[in-house]
Amino acid sequence: MKRTLCVLVAALMIASMFTGCVTTGGTDSTAANNNTTTENASGETESASTGTGRDTVNISINQTLNSVDGQGPKALQEILVRFQIFEGLFYFNESTSEIENRLCESYDVSDDGKEYTFYLEQGVKFQNGDEMKASDVAWSLLRAKEQPGVKAYAAPIDTAEVVDDYTVKVTLNAPSAPFMTNLCYIFIMSEREVTEQGDQFGTVVHGAGTGPYMLENLDNDVEINLVAFPDYWRGEASIKNINYYVITDASAALIAFESGDLDWYSASTSNYEDLKANSAYKTELVAANHITYYVMNPESNEVLANDLVREAIAYATDKEAMNYAAFDGYAAIAYYMEYPNYNVGAPSGGVTISYDPDYAKELLAEAGYPDGCDVGKITCFTGSHFEKCAQVLQENLAAVGIKAELEWVDQTTNTTRGRAMEYGILVSGSSCTGDYDNIRTRFHADYAGTKMISLETWDNGKFLDSYDEMVSLINQASQTLDPDARVALDQQLSDLLIQTYTLIPLLHKAQLYVWNADLNVVNQPNNYIVYDWSWN
Repeated sequence: MKRTLCVLVAALMIASMFTGCVTTGGTDSTAANNNTTTENASGETESASTGTGRDTVNISINQTLNSVDGQGPKALQEILVRFQIFEGLFYFNESTSEIENRLCESYDVSDDGKEYTFYLEQGVKFQNGDEMKASDVAWSLLRAKEQPGVKAYAAPIDTAEVVDDYTVKVTLNAPSAPFMTNLCYIFIMSEREVTEQGDQFGTVVHGAGTGPYMLENLDNDVEINLVAFPDYWRGEASIKNINYYVITDASAALIAFESGDLDWYSASTSNYEDLKANSAYKTELVAANHITYYVMNPESNEVLANDLVREAIAYATDKEAMNYAAFDGYAAIAYYMEYPNYNVGAPSGGVTISYDPDYAKELLAEAGYPDGCDVGKITCFTGSHFEKCAQVLQENLAAVGIKAELEWVDQTTNTTRGRAMEYGILVSGSSCTGDYDNIRTRFHADYAGTKMISLETWDNGKFLDSYDEMVSLINQASQTLDPDARVALDQQLSDLLIQTYTLIPLLHKAQLYVWNADLNVVNQPNNYIVYDWSWN
């Protein structure tokens, strides 16, 4: 009989930029790759029939699961669950930064870089029993072009045509440097299943994926249960059941882990060291491909519409203080909106913002506010590291004469308001994808439902021109196959975006993972795959 954990929990997001390490019984071993960390202690997948004999893992997620559509909204916790259910033509291995084949067995590319022919794995079944065919792949790629959560990945696709049952030809509207990475995030789904479920799809149990796990139970606010797909084309998973419990309170999640109700846990800096010292657990620190930032909406009020006020706020921000308040110093300071260590094409130079409160005061005086001003509310979701960053930001602004009120909301409300531009200053964060082209989802007019700033509608001629130039640069960069030339274009874009003083990068988090010592895991910077895990 399943245990249901009806407790509420916050996002546990921790930041850092260091070499990963695994701890077992108090002994550290450092990984060779500083972007990620070592795999499980044995380095091998062990049979679930030995040792503990367990075949189930219990994991918490810190927000309500709103959609199990493989091409649904970009909510981190939902994406983690989707990675167990769905697959793309390819898989981006974050720990190695390599693209691995999945549903595509091989492919050809035309000389002009615009035509891809994908030869599919044969005999792959969807969880509803249907065989995956080229028609499902072509349909999924074209559907992605209309889905806000993934349309940025599918944007280069012009046509997707069925050649035969196991061959798909995709024609791009222009050569695309990020195309192969982007394909890793477009999951292939059963056309029949999605069509038959209609508007309900994504909110009810379905068998539309080809992944190693399929949905068994969906109680969005409480518990989501996955079971191993017996006919999975790469072989049935060693772990037969994944139980996801919705726990939105950090203290409750810790209690659940320490009591044995959870097997794997993303810890906070406040409890990580104690857990690391306990020989019942293994621990690992993995640098995450993630950005914590705040965004200022110039259309929210007259004060934030002032370019110099927003610039003053940016220079009044003490990122180091946020690091120590939120992460006990573990975090890495972020200077750009995409993490250069992980994302192809991402610049690591150019315009940056440093902490300078005296300069901030000068800017305020120049803006016409020598005695300070009131910028309204700083909004973020409660119980997270974002809350601590928001508190530091409020103190930073007060120190230079800027008044701001803190507003706490739940995570779903925070995201919804952000995407609807219903905020003054909003503290938030999101995962990156492995390619700098993801930056377009943060500002481009085509990505309503993902972006959190509307520069293209801003009633300010200077930045309307800036927006047009940024769009031109990101389009040029995405079509530039020479790596150095591409980075140069992306750096120009980064400089322009930073100087709008709307999106202010703060920190890169790290994952502080803790798990049952009898469980062998392969952690990832963002998207773990339970198929790679096993019990001793």
